[in-house]
Amino acid sequence: MIYFDEYGEKKNPTILLLHGAAALDTFCNQYCFSMQYHLVVPHLHGAGKSADKVYDPKLMKQKLFTLIDNLHKEKIGVIGHSLGGQLAVMLVCERPERFSFAIFLSAWVNPNPKTIGMYCSLAGVTTKILHWKWLVRLQGKYWHYTKEQADYMAEYSRLITSQVYKSFFSNTLNLREISVYLSIDVPMLAICGSREMKDMKVSLDILGKNTHCKTMVFPKAGHDFPMRKSKQLNHVLNEFFGGMAQV
Repeated sequence: MIYFDEYGEKKNPTILLLHGAAALDTFCNQYCFSMQYHLVVPHLHGAGKSADKVYDPKLMKQKLFTLIDNLHKEKIGVIGHSLGGQLAVMLVCERPERFSFAIFLSAWVNPNPKTIGMYCSLAGVTTKILHWKWLVRLQGKYWHYTKEQADYMAEYSRLITSQVYKSFFSNTLNLREISVYLSIDVPMLAICGSREMKDMKVSLDILGKNTHCKTMVFPKAGHDFPMRKSKQLNHVLNEFFGGMAQV
């Protein structure tokens, strides 16, 4: 079982929105697409009602496919950011026939042991900070969350343990090990920010090796561009959707 939120009418084309690590409402500024689409936002491990669960990509993938099958749609779209972007890649690689399109935002698919080690070493300090409600609320405000969204993030973040935080990085997807990716013919788009770490830009290059995956670098943008650069991102999404016969 996996918890999920829904926006828009079920009769409309469905888009699965896979949020970033510990940030359930990563796509708060894209919920406006619920006017045309049925948006489904699963609570991935480490966030929302699953905040206390250690991130296990294999288990998470199984739960997501169960959710997708229960939607009773022949095909759906998927958009993932960061950790959610990795999952989106995994889903499309395993069952490409279920997806009409896939968009990967800052999907880290090039695990660097030094970078992973650095983030894991900071897990103790970072999780303590995540338990400071006032600071998490401030982060939510910076990301343009509503008060309710920021308050909820402050509540569930207190359940995130050091082990959960480490699991976000220790399970980083290595796309070089999934050779089938290069043969997938699903329309795909991969984006990262110009101010992101080198590993993310290398990941973008790897994703772009599939000729069906267009790549783009957002200027003057960091890892949180879906929240901070939503106007630019939504324009790109609109163009991408408009370039397809159907979603």
